Amino acid sequence: MNEKLPNNRLEKDIHVLLSYLNYLLFILIASWGVGGAPALGASPMSIQEQEEARDLIYQSSQATEQAWEEFHAAAIGGTLASPAVQSNIERQLHETRALLMEARKAERANQFDLVKSLTEKIIQITQNIVQASREKKQ
Repeated sequence: MNEKLPNNRLEKDIHVLLSYLNYLLFILIASWGVGGAPALGASPMSIQEQEEARDLIYQSSQATEQAWEEFHAAAIGGTLASPAVQSNIERQLHETRALLMEARKAERANQFDLVKSLTEKIIQITQNIVQASREKKQ
């Protein structure tokens, strides 16, 4: 019985606290060793996924700009099919910009699948905008 045991309550509490902290530190380091802490949410994107996410966002941004330019040219030229079409296109342009912001946020959060689905939706909407902008008045 030559072990050094804490002899007052405060020392015992500190000893227990240090034991818990050591255990927590061990869990954190062990989870890092297996590729990230699963309790913290999504796993980190691979380098390839990061590059693909940036590329998808860039393509979506370019498609949004092209849709805006097509719409703007048709609106200024007075060739849009109707005021209802113009209103619908304007709503869709706002939607694409909001989705683009969400995609950028998802990229920062390493949510590759979300980036992919959002950018697919953006491309689809922008294609609809371009097509509607090119339809002439009857």
